[in-house]
Amino acid sequence: MGKFPVVVIDDLYGALEDTSAVLEELGLFQIRGKFTSVRDAELYFINADEKVYIIFCDIEMPDYSGFDAIERIRCYCSHFVFITGYADTYALKGYKVHVDGLLSKPVEADELLDLLKHLQSKAPDSRVDRNLRTEPRIFLDFVAPNSELHHARKNGPPMRKHPENKRIHEKVPVALAKIAYLEKIRNYIHFFELRPNNEFLLLGVLNKRMIDMEDLLQQDPRFVRIDQSVFINLNYVIKVSLEGVTVGSKFHSVSKSRADELNRRLRMMDISRKL
Repeated sequence: MGKFPVVVIDDLYGALEDTSAVLEELGLFQIRGKFTSVRDAELYFINADEKVYIIFCDIEMPDYSGFDAIERIRCYCSHFVFITGYADTYALKGYKVHVDGLLSKPVEADELLDLLKHLQSKAPDSRVDRNLRTEPRIFLDFVAPNSELHHARKNGPPMRKHPENKRIHEKVPVALAKIAYLEKIRNYIHFFELRPNNEFLLLGVLNKRMIDMEDLLQQDPRFVRIDQSVFINLNYVIKVSLEGVTVGSKFHSVSKSRADELNRRLRMMDISRKL
């Protein structure tokens, strides 16, 4: 019988190692990754394109909290479990966001076994969960030379010959979760990633109309159009005001015609500050 693949997230390295040690000692879990930030875990899942059985996640962390993590990476696991030193404080709020379990620090082996039995009783066949949603991707016409996607290949994206002897980049897949915002500039839609240093990086471009992007993104609750030329990913919104929204380090104004829709989507994403 195979082990349950898991990921552990805790900004305190000592606590991260302590939890991982208990998981390994039980011999039931395979740790696919140990991360000190939600952002690092998210990048891992995006690039690995895989899912795990459980994500164990601390709640109080400096970059993104455990509650932020549920919004950002819940789709990459069968079960999401909080690990915290303040279990009583967060119990009610945790269950309101449908967390699958809440363990106190330091984690004890018997508590882990009880949790595993509980999760298996809820979904006996979930060890191999084929119904989990995979992260959707979009194929870009061009990849910026200094992007991670470019460096992932030795010589950048593969090239093909155009009938007129032009060199053309093959389309390259990019996970939608990686896109902080996209903007129509002249004839092309530009896709931007937010780097850990809070700077934006151009991932690539598409020669499409904004209405085409609206058709593509309308089923994804993370993306909302805020004016004629910009879509934002709500997971990257850090501030909302009467003037507009701040995505990462960049401020975007919101057109009056789209403010109501933005408010509705913010409520859906449980972002309390509204226009």
